[in-house]
Amino acid sequence: MSGQGMKRNAKKRKLALLGAALGLLALASAAVAQAHPHGAIERKEGVQVTFNGQISPKSLPRQGTAPVSVIMTSKITSTIQGTPPPKLARIQLKINANGKIQSKGLPTCSLGKLNTVSSQTAKRSCAKALIGHGNVTSRVSLPSQPPFASVGGLLAFNGKYKGRPAVLAQVESGPPLPLTYVIVFEVKKTHGTFGTELIGALPPIASEYGYITAFNLSLGATYSYHGKKMSYASAGCPAPKGLNAATFPFAEAGFQFDTEKHLEIAAEIEGECKVRGK
Repeated sequence: MSGQGMKRNAKKRKLALLGAALGLLALASAAVAQAHPHGAIERKEGVQVTFNGQISPKSLPRQGTAPVSVIMTSKITSTIQGTPPPKLARIQLKINANGKIQSKGLPTCSLGKLNTVSSQTAKRSCAKALIGHGNVTSRVSLPSQPPFASVGGLLAFNGKYKGRPAVLAQVESGPPLPLTYVIVFEVKKTHGTFGTELIGALPPIASEYGYITAFNLSLGATYSYHGKKMSYASAGCPAPKGLNAATFPFAEAGFQFDTEKHLEIAAEIEGECKVRGK
């Protein structure tokens, strides 16, 4: 065989291997989508948690990072008919290490400016510290009244808690029972697959007659610091060389419930991204 023929065959083998790799990636992505069409679903001791999330946009640089929004949602239900789920006492959200959360030069808001004030007042007082939004659904069971759902809008602010970085999530619900409270998420840097943790202890709701059953949280904001454009949340696409897309462990949530056995449930979800510019 001539030298040119050997080169053509080698090129064909490389293309075949690349095609196989792309095919495996597509199958893996399809498998993830089929396995978790509505996010991760975990059940334990009569409690079901559904956890989902993504980054936006999904088109990101292979090298370095770009501004993104980190979106996470969860729902808690009971698998025992006629029995409500237990009270959620603590939640831990972990984000993949390829996603960065930083607040250098970003103004902060204090708990004092968020407690017992309306969301409009909080937004005016801490507009420059606003880093996200969402909503929270709570189940409220007042004495001598049937239980009802209370839905409240959420505003997330960059803040400090005991001298450490924190996300201060103010929730304000409307009728039939107007409520205002703040969920404090401590922000911690970790090592390994998940590089950032948000740890929140949930406050009493409606004098402890209520508890959270669902939430939707989106974090991401851009700002200027010393003339440089900064981003609270940023990410890159960790696709291997030669591939233009990737799936990866995006986030993990840990739910701790106020039960006699201190029930804990963990759920992990996959993420996907595309290489920008290829």
